[in-house]
Amino acid sequence: MNIWKRASVALKDGTSLIAADDLLKAAVVKATNHDEYCIDPENALFIYRHVRATPASLKPLISAISSRVTRTRSWVVALKGLMLMHGFFLSKTTAAESIGRLPFDLSAFGREGNSRTSSSSRSGGFNLFVRAYFAFLDRRSILFHDGNRHRYDEESSVMIRLVIIRKMQVIIDSLVRIKPIGESVRIPVINEAMENVISEILEIYGWICRRIAEVLPNVNSKSGKRQADVALKIVAKSMTQGEELVKYFVFCRDLGVANAQEIPNFVRIPVDDVIHLHEIVWTDKEEEQGGEEEPDEGENGEERAKCVEEGEEEMERELIPVIDDLIKLDDDEAMEDDEPPTAPPVVDVPDLISL
Repeated sequence: MNIWKRASVALKDGTSLIAADDLLKAAVVKATNHDEYCIDPENALFIYRHVRATPASLKPLISAISSRVTRTRSWVVALKGLMLMHGFFLSKTTAAESIGRLPFDLSAFGREGNSRTSSSSRSGGFNLFVRAYFAFLDRRSILFHDGNRHRYDEESSVMIRLVIIRKMQVIIDSLVRIKPIGESVRIPVINEAMENVISEILEIYGWICRRIAEVLPNVNSKSGKRQADVALKIVAKSMTQGEELVKYFVFCRDLGVANAQEIPNFVRIPVDDVIHLHEIVWTDKEEEQGGEEEPDEGENGEERAKCVEEGEEEMERELIPVIDDLIKLDDDEAMEDDEPPTAPPVVDVPDLISL
């Protein structure tokens, strides 16, 4: 970096440091400085340690980060702010589960007509990178929000667990959209952001694989068409997504991203499982179309059937907001226009369970 640029960076950050009225706000300014070649892990670690020791400090910290990124026109500051937020999740800070939707919006960062548009044409690729990183982090923060009505645990119904797995697949899709352009990965702040992305992919995709293996045995002919249909979509998505992840890892490895140098050993979901789910879905469809009534089993049989039917209806009513939200996520995914549309990702479920 030339001397004039260093002077400009020092001046911009110096003014913000003077305005900071406590140590935490000063740490936020230092961790999100304007220098694209300088990473400041010490202040980021100071912030994370402070929040773990004093969870109540998270709210004013989030406010300080939000104020910093919403006022800037610098892609470096915006990206470092997002990385600082992401660090709360990567460092397993429990208090971060209370964040929910991010309190700032960078979905239009750097676009023409936006108040934060940079005058430099060189910034276009970096602005796109910031928008993609924001889209991922906002979705992740919403999904992991501790106020969510439905959680993945042993007591959750199979359908709820399937829906959550599908939502996690959407998060993976948003992660692989984060790609540096050209030689920008050589810039330290971009390289570190990509390392965060790879770490997140390994963790989330490993979780998905373990949960698919855990839930699929519970989907059978008694589960009904709806569960089998969702499970089949998850399996199909995992197979295409795995292939896309292989390509993404190769891309990152070639760019020199440190934690992408080894590509996980991806394996396929057994064909028998896929055929089994197909059979459940199509058998139920044929039965619905046939409209043949089951033989009368008597009063007790009718009562049991009525109870089961009422229970299933109640579960479906309970799941309507969850499934609607999932559909909205998928629709949002399709509407994103930051990049030209590409073919659906192609991959197998990786053996991250033993990784």
